[in-house]
Amino acid sequence: MITALTGMRRPNSGVTWIRTNPKVVTLLRALGNGTLLLNHAALDALPQSQTVEYIRELLVAHGILPFRDRYVAGYERWLAIKLASIESTEQRKIVEQFGRWHHLRRLRAQAARAPVTQNAFLHAKQSTAIATAFLRWLHERVLHVHACTQHDVDAWLSAGPSTRQKADDFLGWAVRQRLIKGITIPGRHYLGHPHIGEDHRVDLLRMLLLHETMPADHRIAGCLILLFGQPVQRIARMRIEHVKVIGELVELRPGRVWIPVPEPFATLLRTYLGDRPHMNTAANPNSPWLFPGGMPGQPITPQMITDRLKREGIPPLAARSGTWLQLIREAPPAVLAQALGIHPITAMRYAKLAGADFLSYPRPGVSSSIDVDG
Repeated sequence: MITALTGMRRPNSGVTWIRTNPKVVTLLRALGNGTLLLNHAALDALPQSQTVEYIRELLVAHGILPFRDRYVAGYERWLAIKLASIESTEQRKIVEQFGRWHHLRRLRAQAARAPVTQNAFLHAKQSTAIATAFLRWLHERVLHVHACTQHDVDAWLSAGPSTRQKADDFLGWAVRQRLIKGITIPGRHYLGHPHIGEDHRVDLLRMLLLHETMPADHRIAGCLILLFGQPVQRIARMRIEHVKVIGELVELRPGRVWIPVPEPFATLLRTYLGDRPHMNTAANPNSPWLFPGGMPGQPITPQMITDRLKREGIPPLAARSGTWLQLIREAPPAVLAQALGIHPITAMRYAKLAGADFLSYPRPGVSSSIDVDG
């Protein structure tokens, strides 16, 4: 840790960080003198705060603590707190089974393949919270979960916000576990995503490419949405290895193949690679992430990208949908799905929505430049 701090471009900033934050001083002193054991369990037992998590990730980044998936651990901690708040023993038992054997098992399986995404973590929390609310609703009506009928399910779904539709995850699990019988799980109503028009997309792209004060990482993230239809979750977890610079040529691999990056976006990306943010501290000395975050060893969060783009008048979801509606008019869905990393079925849905004529597609290709001046 000392080597990492003194190896920073500006070591004095690390000293200032320690001296001006009493929580940092207290925590490092406790770890140093042994009053706090140097392991994840000891840190988990502390009141959770940004300081605790930052120091934990700093210790992990430098091999002092073993790596563990932060979202798997976060859900485990959240679930323990949630269970402790449930008064009914029966409800608590069911929620624990659902949380541990359904969501936690899925999160661990995902973590074995790749880092768990923030979306998966938030979905697990929301799904568990909705299951808890449903069981509490039954309990207040003196209904045992085994006595739950289709009428009860329909009444609960219709009497609350639209988020209750996400109870289908719990209801499906409860049916498979034979806790509930004889019900049909209502499907979610998909209304489709809003999308921006082509002229609006080009205007936003021009604004990003010419912006003088917006941080480069957010400008690039916006361009990845408006040019290649990439989702914010995937953008946040892109790695340096997904970009290749060969002289003046810049290539990107969002899907299975390398595709050329058009100018002037290529110049913006090439310049950014030589000066990524958060690389001057001990937090990210050799970060593999295209967009290093403020938390040691972690990429930028999708929410940070979303919030910044929205402040600039760019709605990420509508922008992505608008981009795909344009792309799907220019190349076959199967080609785009492979090149840009979208599911073929999703690509076909965009094609149908765009009214694309599959027999009149031009030869697939990517423009070598963008006309910023219009």
